[in-house]
Amino acid sequence: MAPRLSGRAWWLTLALGFGLGVLFYAWLTYLQDTDDPAKCDYRIARVSGYKWVGPLLSVEDECEAEIYLPLRRALLHQIDSLRQSGILAQASVYLRDFGHGHWMSLNGDERYHPASLMKVALLISMLKAAEMQPRLLQQRIVCTAPPNGVIQPQYYTFPSIEVGKEYTVAELLEHMIVHSDNHATWLLASRLDPQSTPKLFDDIGLHVSWDTIDRFTLSAPEIAVLFKVIFNSSYLHPEFSEYAAQLLSKCAFSEGFKKGLPLGTRLWHKFGGWGHAGRTHELHEAGVIYVEDAPYLLVIMTRGGDTERQAQSIALLTQTVHHYLLQQQPKGGLGAVEELREAAP
Repeated sequence: MAPRLSGRAWWLTLALGFGLGVLFYAWLTYLQDTDDPAKCDYRIARVSGYKWVGPLLSVEDECEAEIYLPLRRALLHQIDSLRQSGILAQASVYLRDFGHGHWMSLNGDERYHPASLMKVALLISMLKAAEMQPRLLQQRIVCTAPPNGVIQPQYYTFPSIEVGKEYTVAELLEHMIVHSDNHATWLLASRLDPQSTPKLFDDIGLHVSWDTIDRFTLSAPEIAVLFKVIFNSSYLHPEFSEYAAQLLSKCAFSEGFKKGLPLGTRLWHKFGGWGHAGRTHELHEAGVIYVEDAPYLLVIMTRGGDTERQAQSIALLTQTVHHYLLQQQPKGGLGAVEELREAAP
């Protein structure tokens, strides 16, 4: 018969066992943390402005994906070469895979004037208003001449609306997005609550200074949020998000993304240019491109002295991104890569 432990010995044995259990658990936790250096938390973003609920905006890894390390090195090399040759002063790239949640960001802290990319924000704000006013898109507006200096000249010009002619709000939205028409933009903005777009930014977590137009800047990851809002349909009803993407798929700008992608690549996108005489020019493009039907969000923002060469740089960086993503797809192959090289600027 086994000897019985005294009360004191029993408690000492129990305490020792408990202590060893705690040490063993701590050791296992340490091993898990050290064996998994890629362990990463999630960042959850929700739409603000509601009292009782928090609509989900996005759920993302806080860490950049290791799968993009080769692409990161290639893009950094290209950007450095473009800077050394004087073509670019700076460039930023943001990429996100909507299918797997992978993302990467180069020079993501660099800030730029968003220029006509802000028309995407106005589009979202106008469609948000249309959710509350079902007949808004059919309302008709007579095109009047704006005050002097209100409409800024553009480097890339497309067909514009005509003074004296009547347009529906839907037609003005199409001119604003497809042709980046500043006149249509002014007409729409003058009829929208001036607090609509600042409220949009607050709702989706973009906190910026609205003091002066020259101080208004956004980074590539911040621009990306506007396109995530549309793709995820996290701010607008799905029908309105689909409508927004459809308008953006008609964007007439073809000097950047489109020149870096194979002919016929499905995408929806918007460009923006900013600059005055004697100042550094900025040219940006952002949108969703489909590689073997897989959707990727791409934002490229540039600063330099020659808009045309900046557009060529955007095309070159886009080509590099597409080439890499194509290799990650099951159908990717040398034939597709050769086709992509032919589309180089």
